[in-house]
Amino acid sequence: MKAYHIRFIVQNLLILFLILSLAIIILIITPPFRSKSVEVKIKSGSSLRDVAQELHNSHIIPSSKIFELYIRAIGSERSIKSGTYRFMPLESPIGAASKLIRGDYITQKVVIPEGRTARQIAMILESNNVTNAEAFLEAVNDTELAKSLGIPASNCEGYLFPDTYFFDPQADSRDIVSQMVTGFNDAIERIEGHKTKLLNPQSLHQRVILASIIEREYRLPEDAPLIASVFFNRLQKNMPLQSCATVVYVLTEHLGKEEPSVVHYGDLKIQDPYNTYINRGLPPGPISNPGEISLRAALFPPQTDYLYFRLDDVNTGKHRFSHTLEEHNYVEIIPKRQ
Repeated sequence: MKAYHIRFIVQNLLILFLILSLAIIILIITPPFRSKSVEVKIKSGSSLRDVAQELHNSHIIPSSKIFELYIRAIGSERSIKSGTYRFMPLESPIGAASKLIRGDYITQKVVIPEGRTARQIAMILESNNVTNAEAFLEAVNDTELAKSLGIPASNCEGYLFPDTYFFDPQADSRDIVSQMVTGFNDAIERIEGHKTKLLNPQSLHQRVILASIIEREYRLPEDAPLIASVFFNRLQKNMPLQSCATVVYVLTEHLGKEEPSVVHYGDLKIQDPYNTYINRGLPPGPISNPGEISLRAALFPPQTDYLYFRLDDVNTGKHRFSHTLEEHNYVEIIPKRQ
């Protein structure tokens, strides 16, 4: 009789276990009813419980507790990645879990061209619905953020590396800035990193300023190193850089004007610390965010005697380099064909 009762209890427990297991399986594999896709943002640093509750509140999963148990059972409680996710109407809880573990979040492809200022980058990001331009510029000019990223300046201008990025559409502006600065650091590492590490932060910053000017001056990649050599030679001789790119920067970024097709003589006299026609040495900070070609040229310029350069061919973008002002001002006269 006693054995019968024990067997009866065991059978009931087994049936109960099977029913509970079946219920859990159904809850895990059966998607809750949704008529349309839902986007959910998983914040960085969220706990598994926070994630499960967020998914439950958004009707992605029927039970937060069972979702937690499932994630722990497969040993993936530390594998969930932050980001903005899109869950389809018939997506099961298991499918949702797999998506979070893979990091299959929504991304927005954005191309940041070389030589853009932080303001111009902010406009590109806003037009691509990645972040608000004002919020991005606040992050760029956040002194504490710049310091935490190892930038020896009060802001991140010059260190926002131009590249093709895949951003979270709801990413925090500080995270976007950090991602772009990481791109800069990776580029520096590629440019013979063992040598660039010999530069102290302030020396590197001066090279970044110079690279930002080179970026706005060169048109052909092979001219960038020679332009760098001209600027280095002028700095060594205490000659003003006389870069039109710095004047354009003053006009557009400080005076709020449209970028001019031609820099006029009067523009060269504008009183501004960034105007390298009236101020010797480097400007106070970068005038653009340079790419790898300009950074390489500024970090490792060739040794030349050139002190001047000018655009020689508008169609090809080729520059002509000169040792003296006389050579610089010389215009070759080609006789007309008879």
